Amino acid sequence: MFCGDPLEQGYQKCVDQMELFAGASLIPAVLALVLMIVAFTSPALRVQPALRAQTLGYSLVAWMIAGGTVLMGWLPAI
Repeated sequence: MFCGDPLEQGYQKCVDQMELFAGASLIPAVLALVLMIVAFTSPALRVQPALRAQTLGYSLVAWMIAGGTVLMGWLPAI
């Protein structure tokens, strides 16, 4: 979709780059998901709202890194 026409020169290189960056974004995305689940299910974090907020903040940062990694994959192939 972002790489244009499949018949254009460089299409496969663009697709390969997008797949690489999408795969790389899984690492921070999984970390973010784990932090979010822990923030809502851990009994220790339920009694400490400040620690829960900090954990959710780290989760948000990890989501932003994952999203930024995917966006970098949409840049023109080098």
